[in-house]
Amino acid sequence: MILRFIASLAVLSSLAAAIPAQQLVNLPLGYWVNDVSPDGEIVAGTSPVGGFIWRWKEDAQPTDIPGGDIVGISDDGTIAVGTVWDTVTSTESAARWTSQGGWEPLVSLGVCGSSLSSGYGISGDGQSITGLGWLGCNPVAFLWTQAGGMVAMDSLGNGTNRASAISRDGQVLGGFAQGSQNRTPAVWSTADGSGWLYNIDAVGEVHGLDNDGSVIVGQYNGVAFRDDSGTITVLGTLNGGNWIGIGHDVSEDGDTVVGYDVNGLTRQAWMWTPATGIVSMDSVFAAAGFPGAPGALVCRAVSDDGSVIVGGTVAGGGGPFGFGGFIFEQAAPDPWEDLGSALAGSNGEPQVTGAGSLEPLTPVSLALSDALPGGSAWLLIGLSALNAPFKGGVLVPTPDIILGPLGVSGAGELELNTFWPAGVPSGFTSYYQYWLPDAAGPKGYAASNGLAV
Repeated sequence: MILRFIASLAVLSSLAAAIPAQQLVNLPLGYWVNDVSPDGEIVAGTSPVGGFIWRWKEDAQPTDIPGGDIVGISDDGTIAVGTVWDTVTSTESAARWTSQGGWEPLVSLGVCGSSLSSGYGISGDGQSITGLGWLGCNPVAFLWTQAGGMVAMDSLGNGTNRASAISRDGQVLGGFAQGSQNRTPAVWSTADGSGWLYNIDAVGEVHGLDNDGSVIVGQYNGVAFRDDSGTITVLGTLNGGNWIGIGHDVSEDGDTVVGYDVNGLTRQAWMWTPATGIVSMDSVFAAAGFPGAPGALVCRAVSDDGSVIVGGTVAGGGGPFGFGGFIFEQAAPDPWEDLGSALAGSNGEPQVTGAGSLEPLTPVSLALSDALPGGSAWLLIGLSALNAPFKGGVLVPTPDIILGPLGVSGAGELELNTFWPAGVPSGFTSYYQYWLPDAAGPKGYAASNGLAV
C-alpha cells in the first residue's frame, strides 16, 4: 500500500491540503472541559446540571447529561465515566453513562462512609473504567470491565492507592500510592493487577498516559515529567519558586504535554513541546490572535495529534466558582521535516516542500521549486535514510523507488499530489529527494533538500 501510494505521486492531479484554522471556544459559564476524543471532535466535562458531551464542530451547543459529572469519554463519545450521587442510599459511586441507557452505577468493592467508589478514567472502547474503590476504608485503585466487574489492583507503597488515568487500550493505569512522605507516582498493569512505584520517597502522581501506556506524564517532586518508555524528561514548572508543575495529558507522539502549575489555590495552565519548553496558555492564546481571552487555569486533555487542547479558564461570575471551560484548536504540528543537503545548480539550490496532515485519505503534495527551468527531475524515495556522498552532494534517501524523468516547468517548478492512504502503521517514516541533470552542478547534477515524513 505504501509503495503504491508513493508511485501514485507522479500521476495524480493537483490537490491542495487544508490547514485547520486556529480557534478558541469559551464554553458557557459553569461548563468545565475534562476530556477530548483522540480526533479532537468531541469534548466532555462538568456542567451546571452534572455533565455534558459536545460534538463541538457539528452541534451548536453542548448536550447536558444530568445526574453526574463526566471526567472521561470513549473515543466515539457514546460512553462516559463519572461519579454519581444516589439520593436514596446517600452514597456516591463511580458510574458509566451510555447514550442508550444513561447513568449506571458500578457495583463497588466496599463502602467507606458515604463513598462506594469514584470514577476517574475510561478506555477508548468504553469497556474499561478505573478510579478509586474501597476495601473497608482502605482506598485502592480499581479496574472495572463488563466481563469481570470491579477488581482491586495490587496495593502499592503504604496503601491509599488511586488510579487517576487509563491508557486508551485499557492495558495500563496510572495514579498514586501513599509513599514515605505523601502520595507518590504509581503505575499498574491491567493484565494481572500488578504495579510499581517510581520511588517511594518521591512525591507526586501519574495523571496521563498515551494510547498504549508507553508515555506517562505527571508530577514528581514538584515538577512535571514525561516518561517515554523509560526515558524520563523533566519538564519543570512554568513559574518556578513555590509553584508545582503537573503534566496532565500527552499527545500520541509524546511531543505535546499539557498541564498546569499550582500554588495553593492558584493555578496557571501551560503546554510543553520539545521546541518551546513550557509556555503559558495565556501566551499561546495571545500568539494565536486571542489576546483578550479569559485567563487559562488548567489544561486537562489533548487530542492525539496535539492540535486540540481543552481545560478551564477564569470566567467572571456564574458557574461553579465562576469558572468556564475552553477548547483551543491550533494548527497541527508540521509532519514534514526538512533534512537539508540541497546541491546548487543553475537556479540556486532546488527546494522541495511537503504539505498535508497525513490523516488517512487526506490530500498530500510535494512541491519542487528553484529547479532548472524546462529541465527534468528524478524523485528518489526511500524507506530509510542513506545520507551518502553522491555527485558532489548528499544522497539522502535509500533509492528504493526512482520516479522519472519528470518535467520541470519554465518557472523551475514541479508539483505532485495524491491522498495519504489509510492503514499506514504508526511510526512509519519515508524519505524524499529530487535529483536533476544540470550542467551548473559540480558533477552535472543538482539536488533538492531531503524530506522526511
